[in-house]
Amino acid sequence: MLVLGQPQSVGLLQRDQEAPFFRNLADSTDLPLIITYRTADSFGLKDTHQLEALRDGRMDIVSLRFMQNNAKEPALEGLDLPGMIPDFQQARQVVEAYGPTLDRYLQDSFGAKLLGLWSFGPQVMVCRSPLGGLKDLKGRKVRIASPGLAQLIAAIGGIPAILPFEDTKEALALGMVDCAVTSAASANFAGWTEHTHDYFPLAFQFGFNGYAISLAKWKALRPEEQDRLAQAFRAFSVKLWRYSEDLQRESERCILGGPCRQLRPSALRHVPVSSQDVQLLQRLSREVVLPSWSARCDALRPGCRQTWDQIVAPVTGFARPTQRIR
Repeated sequence: MLVLGQPQSVGLLQRDQEAPFFRNLADSTDLPLIITYRTADSFGLKDTHQLEALRDGRMDIVSLRFMQNNAKEPALEGLDLPGMIPDFQQARQVVEAYGPTLDRYLQDSFGAKLLGLWSFGPQVMVCRSPLGGLKDLKGRKVRIASPGLAQLIAAIGGIPAILPFEDTKEALALGMVDCAVTSAASANFAGWTEHTHDYFPLAFQFGFNGYAISLAKWKALRPEEQDRLAQAFRAFSVKLWRYSEDLQRESERCILGGPCRQLRPSALRHVPVSSQDVQLLQRLSREVVLPSWSARCDALRPGCRQTWDQIVAPVTGFARPTQRIR
């Protein structure tokens, strides 16, 4: 099986968790698998084309990057609307609720079966110059990775820049962008902190990823083989949730000048997240991002928003009206 993993640039999760998992998958499942594992950056396939690669038979399993593929499957963005998820506990609840629906959508549209879902953790912000809060992004160029967050930054008055992760360090160094959003671990590993001054830990999104297998490959397995493979990915996904949460805490300590064991030490200034920041993020997401996402998803998949309202909104309370902030 040809497996497309995470890019090396995401750091320890790819190197210390994902690569060993696939290297040992045949032995751990006792299945007659011959695994060829390649990182996304070494293979030359853009991570925005992962779903098509599964559908067309160019890949057998992919480490599916949701933000990079939600233009092709808008329902993926419904898992991670800006400001919707505040912490790991609720992120797990949303995955448990909406994961089966996403699996059905991907099987129908791309012949891809989800084997597991996990998160890199809160997508936070680092900036080159001092930041007071969310409203201070007005006029600043901000690197983001999703269309929904681009809409939100624009609504604040910022200038969204959808840049590949691997190009962002240089963009920060050259002043091509003023701020950038990713997980604390990724910002640390990629060296973004070398060219930034402030750390703003507002959870803009939650960085979901998953593992998906070609449905043709899945159906070629016997039922007992499917069970063993599914169990292996479920166990690995649970491990990745714990690993991401621990890594997020360690990365934040390192970024803010605290004890730092295995990551890059730095000493950025901590920008406190106010209740006004959280409320503004959520209001703009409800008023701007949610209607736009609903229209895109319903156009491709009639009833998408209604299903989301039934499954995700009760878990997050996100579709409820909120007091307008001026």
